[in-house]
Amino acid sequence: MQLRIYFNPAELSFVEPSVDDVYIVIDVMRATTTMTVMFEQGARQVLAAQTLEQALEAGRKVPGRILCGERHTETPAGFDYGNSPAQFAGMDLSNRELVLTTSNGTRALFACPEKSVRLAGCFYNGVAAVSQALEMAQERQCDIAIICAAEYGYFALEDAACAGYLAQELLHQYPDINIHDSVHGAITIYENYPPAMLLEKAQSSRDLLAIGQQKDLEYCLARNQSTCVPMVTGVEHETGLLQLAYPASQLVEI
Repeated sequence: MQLRIYFNPAELSFVEPSVDDVYIVIDVMRATTTMTVMFEQGARQVLAAQTLEQALEAGRKVPGRILCGERHTETPAGFDYGNSPAQFAGMDLSNRELVLTTSNGTRALFACPEKSVRLAGCFYNGVAAVSQALEMAQERQCDIAIICAAEYGYFALEDAACAGYLAQELLHQYPDINIHDSVHGAITIYENYPPAMLLEKAQSSRDLLAIGQQKDLEYCLARNQSTCVPMVTGVEHETGLLQLAYPASQLVEI
């Protein structure tokens, strides 16, 4: 079993990623953290859209869905909510369906091979995400890849640091895994830029602070607060949106 890290989803276009592998997609600030909180609050399903148009169309087709989205940290016109984990943490989402499109995170889910296993990982659910990925990779006898959503196509410090954290946790659980050079790089980044440092240094963090989203950062930079690991379970035929769920079988002890 091998572990490899991609610091930008675009890197997948230069290789032949295997549909059989397990992918952990990271968008620390904020998409994968937000998804985790949504399921914590009882959401039945989250549907990830690549574009604003896809999301709006999906909301029109199925009345009652909560339309959530973000572009450049702002909530787009016509959407019910943005991409704030702190906001969703205060909501009762029991049995609700939410449509989510974000600047980077939801697009990274689409960058992975179609029909592959895709898990949403972040600091907030770190150990649980790694445990789930390892269990599934051992069952499937396949490799694990960590995909950083990046920031509008550019390297994102917080995603790279989180990738290093997840890699470190995976090595603790399974020391015999073969690691690619990218793993050494990510772990080094995490060791030099832990969450407390990211609060000050990461551009995404500074952007959120500038618009008064300190509470979001408290969720995004908190480690191992959740056992929830959102997973892509299919594609909605009518809309082309990725369906994410949190089956009870994914519960992991931290």
